[in-house]
Amino acid sequence: MSVRPQIVCVTDPLGPGAGAATLAACAQAVRALEDKIGAGRVEVGVLGTKLSTQLAIECGLAPAWRVPIPCGNLRLAEPALSRVLNHSTPSVVLAWGARAAQLVSRTMRDTPLVVVMDAPFESKSVIHAELAEVLCMGDLMADHACALGWLPIRIRTVLPAMPSWQQDPSHDRNSLRRQWGATDQDCVMGVLPVSSGRADALFAFHAMGRVAFAGHGAHLVLDPNLGNASGVRSIARKLDLNARVHFDSALSCPWKLCSAIDVWISLRDEHVDESAMHHSCAAALGAPLVAQSGSFAAACIEHQVDGIVAGEGVNALAFEILQIAKNPARIEAMATSGRVKYAAKNVRDGFFLAIQECVGRVCPEVFAVRESSNFFPADTKFAAAST
Repeated sequence: MSVRPQIVCVTDPLGPGAGAATLAACAQAVRALEDKIGAGRVEVGVLGTKLSTQLAIECGLAPAWRVPIPCGNLRLAEPALSRVLNHSTPSVVLAWGARAAQLVSRTMRDTPLVVVMDAPFESKSVIHAELAEVLCMGDLMADHACALGWLPIRIRTVLPAMPSWQQDPSHDRNSLRRQWGATDQDCVMGVLPVSSGRADALFAFHAMGRVAFAGHGAHLVLDPNLGNASGVRSIARKLDLNARVHFDSALSCPWKLCSAIDVWISLRDEHVDESAMHHSCAAALGAPLVAQSGSFAAACIEHQVDGIVAGEGVNALAFEILQIAKNPARIEAMATSGRVKYAAKNVRDGFFLAIQECVGRVCPEVFAVRESSNFFPADTKFAAAST
């Protein structure tokens, strides 16, 4: 007889949010919850295409089902999600991201909801938002959540734990850099992927171009789905920088390329800032992060210790990259500081505790059942002792 899940995690890998980083956090949350209530009691579902399921699996999750979002229209996805969740009859639903929260609130209005916020969105898009617990990735995210209508008393802030990604042995540093035409002295910059596709790839390209024209070998690795990717290709041809710009869809799983990347760049989208987990991503990937000031990523960085906070504009970003590109020892020192900071046991335990407390606040009986099962009634224990 199969065990019905008490908790269901609904993820949206390719929707607005932190993508692979959010999925890695979800995988850690599943382990923490199963440690608390038992194996098989937490179910994971995926919204989107088959690529969403594939990405979730690569990030350590085992999705039990997938609900497509036809034409990106959430209304069209409601019937399918309603059937799935009504069959599971969970006690609590954890919605990872904006679209997941909106869909779950419409289809399971009477089920306790925990919203894990990796990118800001308005509370009015979620039905009964005042009853949901909100777990925000960082203090700045919590401030934005309050400004967007979420109840402060329902908001909890947590520092995301570092993803437990492992480098892909089939993509070693030497082979990747040979493929890109990069020498050991060149600085290879990777742009951390964002799901919205609106982050401006031209911004990163112009920064790389300034580093290259300053006389330092530089290469840029981009996700082909970034905004203005076609513009980058066009301008790179005109400036004869084609050999320094590389488009690779494997960046959706950044650990596959991390061995060859020296510096990660976090781009700030003016519409939806999806950089809230980029700092912990860079720490897991073994290279320092350069973030734009005012972004969620920049708010979590200690400048020149575990990353770099660049000022406004392309020139400021290029200047910071050029300074660290000239000093490989500094790159290694910042990467080490990032790993020490985000891989710390207290950060991981704090994240686990935050997940468990949010679930416990909306549905205390979820954990009460497991705890009560660990004890025998008093008369039973005395009877056993007497025999």
